[in-house]
Amino acid sequence: LGGIFWVFSFVLSMASLPAAVKIYENQAGEKGVVGLAWNFIHILLPSTLLMFGVFFYHIETKYRQTFVSMEIGKNATIRLYRESKDDAVKAEYTFKRSRHHWISIEGEVRAWVETNWSRWEE
Repeated sequence: LGGIFWVFSFVLSMASLPAAVKIYENQAGEKGVVGLAWNFIHILLPSTLLMFGVFFYHIETKYRQTFVSMEIGKNATIRLYRESKDDAVKAEYTFKRSRHHWISIEGEVRAWVETNWSRWEE
């Protein structure tokens, strides 16, 4: 959800700037201030969108979908743990993540550790 919230706040912020200037203008705001604000917006919005485009272009392709994914981090950790066949990857998604992420599958994690502990000690 982080990516979609970030994109939503980005779009909302960009839309609120012209709206705020328009409200100020309609309430008999100073012409000089309004003109300066519109000039600022005409520079800020396109340059921000351009920078976002460059940023998005340079993201590794496999991570782009996170900007529109509705999956929360906890669910992603659990899914990636369950899909993995490699012990190192499973360990990455349990012991190097917050316990909050995998507490709901703690029994599953305990069983995996107990099953493999003797092999890891070798």
